[in-house]
Amino acid sequence: MRTIRTAWYILLTAAALAAAAYLYFLHAPVPAVPPLSASLQHDRLVLGGTARDYAYYVPAKLPAHAPLVFVLHGSLQTIDDIRTFSGYAFERLADQHGFIVVYPQGYQNNWNDCRRTADYPARAENIDDKGLIAALIGRFAEQYGADARRAFLVGYSNGGHLGLRLALEQPNLLAGVAAVAANLPSDDNQACQPSGGATAVLLMNGTRDPINPFNGGVVTLFGLGNRGSVQSSYASALYFATLDGYPREAVRSRTVWDDPAQPEQRVTLDQWRAEGRPEVALYSVIGGGHLLPQGAFRAPRLLGPTLSAFDGPQAIWDFFARQRPAPAQP
Repeated sequence: MRTIRTAWYILLTAAALAAAAYLYFLHAPVPAVPPLSASLQHDRLVLGGTARDYAYYVPAKLPAHAPLVFVLHGSLQTIDDIRTFSGYAFERLADQHGFIVVYPQGYQNNWNDCRRTADYPARAENIDDKGLIAALIGRFAEQYGADARRAFLVGYSNGGHLGLRLALEQPNLLAGVAAVAANLPSDDNQACQPSGGATAVLLMNGTRDPINPFNGGVVTLFGLGNRGSVQSSYASALYFATLDGYPREAVRSRTVWDDPAQPEQRVTLDQWRAEGRPEVALYSVIGGGHLLPQGAFRAPRLLGPTLSAFDGPQAIWDFFARQRPAPAQP
């Protein structure tokens, strides 16, 4: 009998420890949906015989020729996940600044990015995610009068890697790309064919990211699913700055946010910006993890610190708003 009681005690203790570990490392309370002027809508299009779902948010007071902002989830995530991970910030910003938000759903929850080593379904089946973004730009230009010359994309993790692919291969498709928790693949892991064209790119990466190494190296999901190596965050930003015609010394570096109570946490900005050229920006989230810093949602601790006092979505929109579209073709 004592042996049975001991076994039950061990099992209960293990269950309690597992529950405590889950609550500490994985649990993340879902934030309340903020007051918005409209409701999220859902639709689908068929591309190359494959049905692709997406959700979108159109503010009640949408101006004419409104910008279009795509928000892409990370690997294994859904539309609902990226909405909560961003704290519904892009919908709130859409109400404030008058743009349309589009949340495409990845093929089997993944995107076909540039990393040669990645073996997830979208990459393995060579899903046309570039064509998806192009088709959605056309659809929203036709249905809502969105300005196709002011279409932007922000992607988190795997979604950020797809954004970098578009910046490399189709720089004229989007007026700007923001990649969060993502770096360019290293040369040996690069499966894309860069066009050499200039485009506006923002990177926002945490120095304590456990998945996408800030200083470059191998990308894994906590030691599993090797997706090859990536360049450092600074080298990734410098690559696009060079494409845009900036000399290396043209960078302006400064701290844009800090917390005197926690000096180990701050945000710095390396910025290449000049009249008539696309802007390149690197937000280094010092002490931040694999996530989009913002205050409405604390991501699971397993992904690293959130740095909730820095408004990442606002910084991204401000970057997009500064970009000027190319003149319309006659």
